[in-house]
Amino acid sequence: MVGAGLLFLLLAGQPFGWECPQSVEAGEPFSLRLTCSEPGCSGITTGSLISSPGIAFLGSSTSTSISTVTTPGGRQLTQVVVLEMIFSASAVGGVTQTIGPMQINLHGIGSYTLQEITVEVSGPVTAGGDPTYENEEVWLEGTLHDPEGLIYPGTRLFLDYYVYSTVNVENVTYWWGAPELGAIIHVETIPDSNWESADSKHSNTSRSLLAEIEMAPAAAGSLLAPAFWADITGPGYDRWGKAIEWHIESRPIILPVYPFPANPPENWDETLLDSVEVRVEQLPAPPGQGGELAVRITCLGPGNVYMDDPPILTLQGSAELIEAGNGSAGNKRWWDYILEPEETGLCVLGPDSVVWLNRRNSSYQTVTIQPCSLDVTVIPWPDRTIELEDVDSGGSPIFWIILGALGVLTMSVLMGISAKRKERNLASVEGAEDIDELLSGLESELSTMLRGKKEYIGYEELADFLDQSGTDNFLARRILRFWRGLEQSLSDKEVTSPAFTKLKSTANELLYKLRKDLNSQKE
Repeated sequence: MVGAGLLFLLLAGQPFGWECPQSVEAGEPFSLRLTCSEPGCSGITTGSLISSPGIAFLGSSTSTSISTVTTPGGRQLTQVVVLEMIFSASAVGGVTQTIGPMQINLHGIGSYTLQEITVEVSGPVTAGGDPTYENEEVWLEGTLHDPEGLIYPGTRLFLDYYVYSTVNVENVTYWWGAPELGAIIHVETIPDSNWESADSKHSNTSRSLLAEIEMAPAAAGSLLAPAFWADITGPGYDRWGKAIEWHIESRPIILPVYPFPANPPENWDETLLDSVEVRVEQLPAPPGQGGELAVRITCLGPGNVYMDDPPILTLQGSAELIEAGNGSAGNKRWWDYILEPEETGLCVLGPDSVVWLNRRNSSYQTVTIQPCSLDVTVIPWPDRTIELEDVDSGGSPIFWIILGALGVLTMSVLMGISAKRKERNLASVEGAEDIDELLSGLESELSTMLRGKKEYIGYEELADFLDQSGTDNFLARRILRFWRGLEQSLSDKEVTSPAFTKLKSTANELLYKLRKDLNSQKE
């Protein structure tokens, strides 16, 4: 039964009250109710919830009541906001449990601290307590890194799990379970013992880090972090000749997960941030090729930890953005792109906006990404002139006859090999007259450069050969993307003459740059 004495105090200097039973029966649910009737209070939330292991958080609910009273002085409007948190007491009686301290956020007023609350759990006492948790020689503990704000679905949480010992330990074998109402994103196990001195209520206590876990809650409610179990052996044997060993379990870690606030903006994609600033700028020394420019998207501020992907930017102008790498350092994260122009002119990145939920104050916020204007120029590909050696200058006519015969023979063989493939008439970019011939010519010349002979290569083979040859990463991406574009163009009913001329020019440009890149590696 819930104790008859209920505590309700209006805290001195704090505009809210709380109500909680002083004692409960073992295994019985109970509630902690927070109330605020101050004008301007639009809601109540709490910071990270701290409670003793015998208290389990089950959930919470909020309500707002408005009443009016007519007096000789006029009509008075009263609003009362209530946050009710439901807990369950441990099944073990005879233990004093605690809730808090915790941060109380009165929306529209400010933040306050509610000091620790004690609850007496009555009922039958389990002899010796729970040996899994109360072992005085070795035990497991999980430590939550401060999430620095309210926990919502998707919030990144980081926990460290340690084994503590006041005696010598020879071996630790451990494993863990799945969280409830959440998912593990990453586990980093520590393969070697790393014992260090630990501050504890016990003397001569050491601890060793077992694992670091990154996880996220899946929905609002009570998140139960993964439980750890361990089999630990100590040196020596007991008086019956059995090895000294312990089987232990970590204490439960229960965290409150809050539902998203009402009325989110239409363009909110459930991004959780604290604060962020986004910049778009042209790099001073672009790594691009030809007429390309390199731009960088930079996100600064504590919120960038949640930005696995860059903000999506609108692009105005005849150009394309190609990913070229990313990085992070300190409080900053960035993504680099190559802006590849299709036509000479002005390209504009942005303006755009990023909308997120600020976990510190439970409000939706927006930051504007200022536009970045770039003048781009397509560098024309120069016409190439091929001069044959004059016979009188020393070249033998027989050589050219033999070479011509070999060429005919080679072409015959190639045509026979490609009989089962779609017919392609040429193996030259310069002589191509349609998309099929252009792709065939590009294939032939790339094969010659990368393999030393003209043979059929597909997209995947081309990617492997470019990687094996050590081709510049940006150039390799351009070649592969151009190849894929030609393959897709085969299905087009018609390609205009200017467009086809541009494709031939691009193919020649890429071949020239690849040849130059390969030659530079030999020098």
